[in-house]
Amino acid sequence: MISVQKYIRNMLPERTGGGECVQRRVASRRYGALVIAAVAYLCAVAGCQDDSNAVVIEEPWGAPATLSADQKLYQGVEFQGGELTFADSIKFPGGTLTAKNNDYVYSISSGGLHKSPLTAGPQNQTEALTTLDANLKVVALSPTRVVQAGQVWVVPTPVTQRISYAGTGIRVDELAPDGQTSLQSYLLYDFSITPLAGAIANSPAELLAALPVSEWTSYGNFLVNASWQAGAEYIKRRGLRLADVVFAQDCANQYPAPPASTTTLPLACAMDATLGDSFFPISLLSSNDHPTETDFLSNGRIINWQGIPIWVAWRPLAREQSATENHRVFFELGGNIYMGMLQKHGTTFQYDQADGTRVPYQVVYNQAAVTSVRKGLVTGSVAGGSEDLNPPEVVPTIDLFRIGGHGIDGSLSPADLRIHYNVPSTLTGTGQTIAIVDAPATGPVLDDLNIFSDYFELPECNSANPCFQVNDLSNGAIPSAQNDVGSEVELDVQMVHALAPAAKIVLVIAHSNSHADLLSAVNTAEALPGVTAVSLSYTFSLATAETDSEDMKLASMQSNAGITLFSSSGDDGHLANATYPASSPYVTAVGGTRIRSVDWRLGAFSDVAWEFSGGGASAYAMMPAWQSAYVGPVVFAANGGMRAVPDVAAVADGQHSAVTIYYKGSWGLASGTSVATPIWAGIVALVGESLGRQGQSLATLVKQTPGGFNGLLYRAKMNAVSVAPFYDILSGSNNLTTSSCEVCTAAPGYNDITGLGVPNVASLLGLL
Repeated sequence: MISVQKYIRNMLPERTGGGECVQRRVASRRYGALVIAAVAYLCAVAGCQDDSNAVVIEEPWGAPATLSADQKLYQGVEFQGGELTFADSIKFPGGTLTAKNNDYVYSISSGGLHKSPLTAGPQNQTEALTTLDANLKVVALSPTRVVQAGQVWVVPTPVTQRISYAGTGIRVDELAPDGQTSLQSYLLYDFSITPLAGAIANSPAELLAALPVSEWTSYGNFLVNASWQAGAEYIKRRGLRLADVVFAQDCANQYPAPPASTTTLPLACAMDATLGDSFFPISLLSSNDHPTETDFLSNGRIINWQGIPIWVAWRPLAREQSATENHRVFFELGGNIYMGMLQKHGTTFQYDQADGTRVPYQVVYNQAAVTSVRKGLVTGSVAGGSEDLNPPEVVPTIDLFRIGGHGIDGSLSPADLRIHYNVPSTLTGTGQTIAIVDAPATGPVLDDLNIFSDYFELPECNSANPCFQVNDLSNGAIPSAQNDVGSEVELDVQMVHALAPAAKIVLVIAHSNSHADLLSAVNTAEALPGVTAVSLSYTFSLATAETDSEDMKLASMQSNAGITLFSSSGDDGHLANATYPASSPYVTAVGGTRIRSVDWRLGAFSDVAWEFSGGGASAYAMMPAWQSAYVGPVVFAANGGMRAVPDVAAVADGQHSAVTIYYKGSWGLASGTSVATPIWAGIVALVGESLGRQGQSLATLVKQTPGGFNGLLYRAKMNAVSVAPFYDILSGSNNLTTSSCEVCTAAPGYNDITGLGVPNVASLLGLL
């Protein structure tokens, strides 16, 4: 139901299968003509076909007669022990770095050269991975797998590189275990070296963007007065892909995800299968069951590459999903189908920085600079207290989504959400109580909420402003790693606070994540004094016999207490039977959209339907009159006369329009109908506040209106004349199959993907 993309501070794009490189760009004039002469490449989009059995790696240009400026700089550093890159994974338990918490900070050295490739020909060097502190463990790098010459190769660790000079640049070939076969190749060029002196904290901005010293210092993991030692330098250089490369990856089409493969072959997507209609469409999932991608046969083309049938997507992966212009591939090998990514010849690299930005150059360091950083590290015992005593001062700032967002990495901030849904500035949810039901988790929810609030200038919840309360039915039980719902709780709380910052939030933690315990938590939430709405982000697939008794309880909450319940419609696209409790007629089911523009400057196309937005017909409940009166005979018939899901929608697409959340010491990007549901819970707090100002009661209206809050929504849609209470979603489909589906495509009116649409709050208030 939720996807949170955390910031992986790894500045080694070639170690992770090319995933950190960004944006294909036209090669510079300096190399453009030369690059064309390199190895023939896949060019799947152009429709060409490679029927060769292997790619022969050849030098694209003759060796230079003299060293270029780039080669002189490169060689000078390599003769002094080689260049290094930093990578870190620091957990913040409230104290300094410790091995028992599996913290690590390490460097990877190129290994250095003993002879010049100019005079001695291509030279081999072996990378070296080293922990920067003896108190910390040495990290085990995930294997990189490359499809080459009709088979899958695992790039050895440590990797051996063949270094040669090509034109005015430096060519790097990563070698297979045989020491001869090149598994991937790239060109390094445009070098510069900057000497370092004085305090490390006062280093150039471009260096500190790559090296997270300020963040380490804020957590007490780096000496404030650490200085550069004599001879310290950092180097900037650019990179360019030479020859197509296909990186094989563990397939992500199963949940829970099986353990990562430790063999040469990655986890297969399908066994005893062939590429074709029987394999497609295929949906890929994140580690927490959130869908990230669905590929249809028609989205690409099957060709023969090096003797292997391979499907290559016409379009590159989303920029947020793959930083470079990588293309999804599926390939057939040994009777099975595997997944991977193609990075095309000529692609120029960009690199993720520790501060969240991306730049077209990589920052590396000489030995003296790494030694300086090593001396500045602080490790020791764990201190008690909050995980977030000193939150990071630097937050990611790159505009990933280009939708006008003001959140982290261009995601959606609280202000963006209120603008997008046309929330009157005078409404804040004052006097309203929103209950959130969640399974147990391990995050410091209040700490994270207040850091989120501080950053976005929302009111903190504390003793002076008791806007957050926890009712823990688990009695503080710590869930297992398998049962921990992770950042789901923070997401729910922060989204309600984003839309209704003055509303009181009561978090009801169920005894466990079982169906019975979650339902018990719902009953507890219902009994809270003055509760306006209950937000539920979980889903179940239930039989009719189980839903009848539960619906009686939900119906009582609506008719006797006037409480509105919201449930996510799920993240599995259109289903024959909609999930529960979204399929209950006593619940407002919330689907998902993709935001293309915060300020609706694109009009009706500012939102499009999210392909994974859950929808479908209830397996047990007939379509109520309040719904059938609006949806019309076509939708009624397509749903078999059963209750249709969802009712409404809000943003859910994290690949193109994620929201910002804060979780366990890090900023993250969240998505799914788990985002859309608490957004609507926050909106209903605004509705309650607005009606209260007019001397009315939302609870009374819910009790008196057939269908409760749903009845109010559908009636508002029918009664709209000049200004609609919802923005119709006019494009997008949640049909993840090859079967026809009449209600899976967004269109004016109701559909099984976005329901009535997304809210225009100011207009909705005038029609209730």
